[in-house]
Amino acid sequence: MRSRHFSVVAFVLTSLLAWAAPASAEWSELVKEDEATYYFDKEAVMPVHVSRYAWVLTDLPKGEKTPTGENYKSMMLRVRMYCKNDTVVRLSVSYFDKQMGKGKEVASDDVHEWRPRESAIRPNTYLAALKKEVCGSKAAAG
Repeated sequence: MRSRHFSVVAFVLTSLLAWAAPASAEWSELVKEDEATYYFDKEAVMPVHVSRYAWVLTDLPKGEKTPTGENYKSMMLRVRMYCKNDTVVRLSVSYFDKQMGKGKEVASDDVHEWRPRESAIRPNTYLAALKKEVCGSKAAAG
């Protein structure tokens, strides 16, 4: 009985840590442009076969509005990057009222992975930079 209780507690704590990982991430800069700065969390990259799951943080100096009209200054995006065919799928996005994913989450949107909509990775974009980081030979080995 005691080991079952421990297993349940361990599962709950592990789930909470996995959920909190993006909030306590150490963001590495990918691309800095006039209209936005893009970061990714190296430690949270998860390889699955020939694809990689990754978190991307976008900081906006001026702020924008969500599709529902809320003001935001940063957003966290969860993507699945297909390394072999040069495509990416957006899985989840959260919008925050402060930069670096801080403050209040003003809106979010989750995409069901069983109906992914793959998009091509265009050259010279933050997604191309992300692909280079997470699908490169060093990243693929680890």
